[in-house]
Amino acid sequence: MIDTSPSAQRTPQGEGLFPIRTAAAMTGVHPVTLRAWERRYGLVNPRRTAKGHRLYSPEDVHRIRRILELLDQGVSIGQVAPLLESPAPEPGETPATGVWPGYRRDLQAAAAAFDHHALERIYADALSLFPVQQVIPRLLAPVHRSLVEDGGGPQALAALQFFRAWARPTLGCRFRHEASHASGPAVALCPYPRQGDGLEADMLALLLATHDLRVLRLCGPGQLEAVGTLQARSGAGAVVLVGPAPLAEAVMRKTLPRWSAHLPVPVFAAGPAAKAHTPALERAGLIPLDPDPQRAAGTIHARLQDPAADDGYI
Repeated sequence: MIDTSPSAQRTPQGEGLFPIRTAAAMTGVHPVTLRAWERRYGLVNPRRTAKGHRLYSPEDVHRIRRILELLDQGVSIGQVAPLLESPAPEPGETPATGVWPGYRRDLQAAAAAFDHHALERIYADALSLFPVQQVIPRLLAPVHRSLVEDGGGPQALAALQFFRAWARPTLGCRFRHEASHASGPAVALCPYPRQGDGLEADMLALLLATHDLRVLRLCGPGQLEAVGTLQARSGAGAVVLVGPAPLAEAVMRKTLPRWSAHLPVPVFAAGPAAKAHTPALERAGLIPLDPDPQRAAGTIHARLQDPAADDGYI
C-alpha cells in the first residue's frame, strides 16, 4: 500500500529528495518492489525522515534505473549488487540467464496442476522483486504462449483455460490501479474484428498504463463504428487492435483497410496476429508491432509522444 500521509508526500526540494511514490513514478518500479530491493538485497538505501518515511536522491533514482537495465539484460536479482559499480556490458555480451526460466517452469507447472494458490504465490514472488514491465514479457506472456503451443488435447486445453481464468482478473486488478493514475495521451484498445477479448489485450493494456497512457478499452469483437465514435469523442491519439492469430483472410483484405482509411489516427496491430500477418497488415494500412508486449507498448508510447517516430515496428 502506498503511503499517502502528508509527511510522505512532502518533497524537500531544497535537498533534491523524493518520497517513495515519486521515485516509483519516475522509475516505473512499484513501491513494494523498491522496499524489497532495500530490505532483502540492500540494492538501494534511501534516507529517512524523522518519522521513518523513505526519501530518494537523484543518485538513488539513477541507481534504480541501472538495476532495471541489469535485470532487463537477464541478470539475476541476487547478482545485481556486485555489478552496480561496474560499467555497462559491451554490446554482444551474453547476459546471465537469471531466475526467469525457473519462474516460467514453476508457473506453467502450477497451471497444469490447476493449483490456484501456486499461481498466486509464484506471481507475487516475481512481482515483489521485478516491476510488472518485466514480469509480463518475461513470465506471463511466455507461459501463456507455451500453453497455447502445447496442443489441443484435453489436459493442455484445460491448463490453458485455467491459466487464462486466473491471469485475466489478476491483471485487471493491477490495470485498474495503474489506470487510475494515468494522465498522458489516450489510446483506444480493442480486439480485432471477429475476435473476442483475450489475455493479450489485458497484458498490453496494463503495460500501456504503466507508460502513463490513458487506455480506453472496448470489448470484442472490434467494430469500426464503435471504435470511431470512441476515438472521436475521446481524442485518442491511436487505435490498437490486439489478439491471437490467425486472422480471417476477409478481415485482412476488406475490413482492416476500411479501418485505416476511416480512422484519422495511426492504427496499430498487436499480439500474435501482428507477427503472423505482418505483410498483409501493412498492406491494409496498419502498423504491426513487436510480439513482445513491453516493446509494443514502448513503440505506441513513443509514437504518441512524437508522431514522427517510427522505430520499433516489425
